Amino acid sequence: MKTFERIENETLYFSSCETCEAHCCDGERGILYAQILLEDFEKVYENFPIVFMYGELGYLKPVILLTNGKEFCRYLENNLCTIYEKRPSTCRNYPLSAHLDNSIYVDKNCPAITNEGTEIVKNGKINKEFNNYSFSDYQIRYINTHFCFHEINNSDNLTKAITLNGIDFYKFVKDFDDKYVNMHLESLKNIDEYYLKAIK
Repeated sequence: MKTFERIENETLYFSSCETCEAHCCDGERGILYAQILLEDFEKVYENFPIVFMYGELGYLKPVILLTNGKEFCRYLENNLCTIYEKRPSTCRNYPLSAHLDNSIYVDKNCPAITNEGTEIVKNGKINKEFNNYSFSDYQIRYINTHFCFHEINNSDNLTKAITLNGIDFYKFVKDFDDKYVNMHLESLKNIDEYYLKAIK
C-alpha cells in the first residue's frame, strides 16, 4: 500500500521499475482512484472514467478510476504500461505526489526509492527533469478545480455512477454546456465490464 511522507531536506534516488511487480498499479493493494485537476481532464478522459466524490467538507472533487479495486490497471501488461506516453499525471509523477499544502510527498514504500540510481530530489528540491506541472502552484489549481463545479454541485444534478470497495462515485446528469463536465460524461464509456465485474 502507498504511504506518502512529506519531503523535507532529503536527497532521494530512483533506481528502476524493471524489477518491480507494479504494486503501484494493483487494485488489491488499495490502488483505486486518484484526484485530478482541470488540466488533467483532456489527457485522461479517453482512457479512464472521470467521476466525482465528496470530500470531508462536502465539496465535490473529480477523480479517475485507476483500477476496479480488485485487479491491476487494465493498461498493464507484463508489468509494463501500454499507454505510457498517455498515462495520467498521478502515474507520471509517482513515486512523488503534489499536495494541497504545496509540499511534495514521496511514497517510501516504492521499491525503486533506494540509495542509488537517478537523483530525483536533492536537499528537498525536485530535480528539474522531474519537476513537471503537477508540482507548481498545486493549491491554487486545486481550488480552481473545486470552484469549477461548485455552482452545479447539488443532489438534483448528480447521480451515483458506481460503487467500488464501498466508495460511492458520482456523475452529472447533463453537460451544463461545460467542457469539463462534457469530458466527464464522455469518459463514462470507460465504465465497462472491467469495472462492473468487480461489483457482481
